[in-house]
Amino acid sequence: MHSSSMSSRSNSRSRGGGLSTIFDFIWASRLHGSSAILPTSHPLTQLPPVVPHITVSTPGDSVTPPKSPSSPVCSAGAAPAATATGACATPSSHINPSSSGVSVSSSTTPQSTASTRGARPIPASAVNRYERKRTIPQGKDRVFIEPGNKIFEDKPPSSRWEPLTHPEGALYYYDSAHRIYTDADLSKPSTLIAIEAFADQVYNDAQTNPKIDITSKTELVIEDIDENTCGYYFVEPDTRCIFWLERFDAELIFGHLRRVRNMGHIKHAIEAEYWTHCELFPHENRVTSLVLDELKQMIIHAAAVTITSVTSVTPFEKEELEKMLDLVDSIEGTVEGSFAHTRCVVARFMSEFIKAKFFNFCGQPGARLDSDQTIYFKDHDHQSLLFIISSLLLFGAPRTHQEDLKMIWVDRIINRVLWKQFIGKLNDEWTGLALSATVILNANVAFLAIPSVLDIAKLLSYLSVACSIGVVVIVLLLVRQNQKRECGSAERAVALLTYVSHSFFGMETLAITYSLPYGLLMWSLLCFAAAFCNLIFGTESQGTRGAVGVAGSLVVCFVVLVVRIGRHQIIPEDEGSVV
Repeated sequence: MHSSSMSSRSNSRSRGGGLSTIFDFIWASRLHGSSAILPTSHPLTQLPPVVPHITVSTPGDSVTPPKSPSSPVCSAGAAPAATATGACATPSSHINPSSSGVSVSSSTTPQSTASTRGARPIPASAVNRYERKRTIPQGKDRVFIEPGNKIFEDKPPSSRWEPLTHPEGALYYYDSAHRIYTDADLSKPSTLIAIEAFADQVYNDAQTNPKIDITSKTELVIEDIDENTCGYYFVEPDTRCIFWLERFDAELIFGHLRRVRNMGHIKHAIEAEYWTHCELFPHENRVTSLVLDELKQMIIHAAAVTITSVTSVTPFEKEELEKMLDLVDSIEGTVEGSFAHTRCVVARFMSEFIKAKFFNFCGQPGARLDSDQTIYFKDHDHQSLLFIISSLLLFGAPRTHQEDLKMIWVDRIINRVLWKQFIGKLNDEWTGLALSATVILNANVAFLAIPSVLDIAKLLSYLSVACSIGVVVIVLLLVRQNQKRECGSAERAVALLTYVSHSFFGMETLAITYSLPYGLLMWSLLCFAAAFCNLIFGTESQGTRGAVGVAGSLVVCFVVLVVRIGRHQIIPEDEGSVV
């Protein structure tokens, strides 16, 4: 089902010359006993030396021509066996070949120096590539390129490992003989020894375990966690799954999702981890035209749903889906080529769609079909006294924001599309409120300049000024915070909502906070209106009072009408239809 392109790896291995023949002899001796004869065409003393073409010197040092490394010399009385580093070691035969077609090589280092680390089963999402933050020393070495040099490639840490570069630039290593991937820094001899010993031990344990089926396509990924522990997982491309040699705590891949029990549901979480693995290590050709067709169908369906529904569970917006569809159309016919870029793109898209299936309980009883639908039984929410009083003081704005947050944060799962729309709507609303606050602030300044203003009117105007300044300050802070969360996509939103939901008042705190600009602006407007009325009815003539009273009464009636209409915008389903 999944073909492999091994041309680049075979070319890389062929440069080993006679050294690869020595390794073939060692492996053959383990398979057939010690009666195999070492070929005489490539004795150890005649291995071609590797002459570097780049000379590095530090400032102040003299530049000397490169020297050819001396050939390794085996100790007398020991059966010669070449190691990856050029040393000699006695071959061991404690690892048996796999009966399923996958062979295992022994550690390429002396057993006295190779210590096996502890094994920890991890998912593909636990590969810590983007958090490793490896640094490079700030050296000022002078580099000289020798005349006529045409090859600019780093020397592999050993003939067993082939260095590969991810389309994003990350370096990882691949053992093509045994289909092993690792992000570990194998340029360090100690890490190389530990990783090879660990890989051999894990494969040996897998082959001796009757419950584990290692096929010719099975892959192994090793994560260098610390000096004493290595993480690992196996990959089976034909079934799009990862597996381990021991019991695995599946909470690591569930993302705090509750009530995950059925294997058909867990399958989506495992497949999402498989596609994450394909994205991390895309050089193996696991993406076929059939996978591309599957992805294309999912994008088309998701785009259609976002057009016809405002509560779609699709993890992307309509504009994003259109761009994805254009990319998939341009990728068609290139996924089975020698470049890993398109395979990485397809794997990332597949991972996102499969994750959405998992979090929405796709294929399970009670699957989530709308983004605001909860799949867990939940009692009626009881509002705290603080929230009730705040809703009255802030003119009902906290209730509105609380309903919006409930649609976004459903079952402790955030909808990225709705969150992005919510933040955009809040920023627009707050910007308008801040502008209105500055207008009221200017009006108060002009009002206080009137000589006949009474003390009560002045006090009310001062309160209005204070509320207006509060609106501007709070809006600036909230907009700044939301810009940071928007740049961090949904991850920052999840951190915020999780923190708030675990507080004493829960999501009510966030709803009250988001309502402060609107509530303070309303109080600023009311205080200014009261100060204006105090000025009119305290100093002006009867005719002026009557005219202002009539106009004010009409304004109050209009406001009440708008409020009543706003409360009845939601029409019951049995009283009308939507076309």
